[in-house]
Amino acid sequence: MAKFKENLTASFRQIREDRAEGIAEDTEIEYRRDIEDRCRRIRQYDRQRENLILDLCPSNITSTQVVPSDFNPAAFKEKDIQIGIDKRNELIILEIVVDRYEYLFGKYPEADKIKELIPGWTSKIK
Repeated sequence: MAKFKENLTASFRQIREDRAEGIAEDTEIEYRRDIEDRCRRIRQYDRQRENLILDLCPSNITSTQVVPSDFNPAAFKEKDIQIGIDKRNELIILEIVVDRYEYLFGKYPEADKIKELIPGWTSKIK
C-alpha cells in the first residue's frame, strides 16, 4: 500500500502514537542540548575567572608588574563575584534540567560526561 493511502487509512491510535513519538524525540533532544550548552557555559565561567587573574599579568616583556594606579580592586572583586553568581545559577539550572530529563525520559545517559566536563558535579536532586 502506498504511504499516502496508508496514512489516510491509519487508525486514530496509530496517528497519535506517531505524533507522540515525534514530540517525545524532539523534546528529549531539546533537553540534551540544553544540558550540553549549560555545561559549556559553566566551563566558560571558570575560564573567565582565570582570565581575570591573567589580565593582572604584565602586558608586555618590558613590563614586570601591574601598575597599582591601573588596578581597581573593587571592580575586580565585583566582576569575580558576578562570575561566581552566574556560574552558581547555571549549576542550579543544570541540576533542574538533568532532574527533569530523568523524570521525563529515564536516566540521563551522559552523566559521566557532565562529571568529566565539570569535575565534582553531582546532582543534589533526587
